[in-house]
This record gives sequence, C-alpha cells and structure tokens, in this order.
Amino acid sequence: MQSQISTIMNDLVQNPSEAMPYQVQAMSQRRWLIEADPGPIVQFELLDDGHSALIYATTARDGSGPLRSSFITMLMLEDTIANVLVPYGVCSGEATVTVYKRVSMANATAAGVFRQMMEFSQIASAVLAKRGIGLPGVIPADDRDVA
Repeated sequence: MQSQISTIMNDLVQNPSEAMPYQVQAMSQRRWLIEADPGPIVQFELLDDGHSALIYATTARDGSGPLRSSFITMLMLEDTIANVLVPYGVCSGEATVTVYKRVSMANATAAGVFRQMMEFSQIASAVLAKRGIGLPGVIPADDRDVA
C-alpha cells in the first residue's frame, strides 16, 4: 500500500494537473508538501502502518510564518506531545503550533489526496487564526467555528 501512495504522490509531483493551483513538492520518499500562498505549508507524510498518513501544517508561534519541518522532528525538538483529536488535532509547543489530521489511504487517488491537502489548508488557516497565530496574508480570525 505504501508504494502505491508513493507512486500517486510522485505522479502529482512529476505530472501536475492544470487544475491544481499549487504544485506538490517531494521532501523525502514519504513526505510531500504544497505551499498555499497565502497560508500554511501543508505537508503529507506516510505513516509506518502503510494504510494512513498525516496531513499537517506547522507555523511559528510568533506569527513569522509557516515551517517546512517534519511534524515528528518538531515534536522531538520541542519535547511535546500530540494528542489525537477529531476532526483534527493541535500540538502546541513553545516555538511552534501544528494542526494535523490522520487520514486513511484506502482507495486513495491523486485527485483525492490533493483535494484533502487543499481543504486542510483552509482548516489549518482558520484554526491557527482562532488561536491568534496569523499567517502572512491570511484573513484574521472571525467568530465562526471550524468543524
């Protein structure tokens, strides 16, 4: 299963569709990202179980901008713990805040994965803004709830 997802993601990198507003970039054999401008850098990282992945966005707590660091790396550097929340989780360290979601890769398609990443970009922007962590160029928080 993991090799199938890698194939899907590498196809997104090498053969981007004209319908994709942002290009998918490979960061490693198991991690890819899109940079939505304005907004967070949304990363997609395969998990060891081969059936799921994390979609996440990490940004500096001081509002200076999004980070490309791996979620696992940030957890270790900041010595913090991430709890699974539904429909998304928030991991708050001293220097960074990460919004994340675990997704099933059963029946994954290139279009479906890209859509999930784009939708997550909107969720992460709203969640970070509600916590007072603005990203450059993103509309500040409003009173609507994010579900």
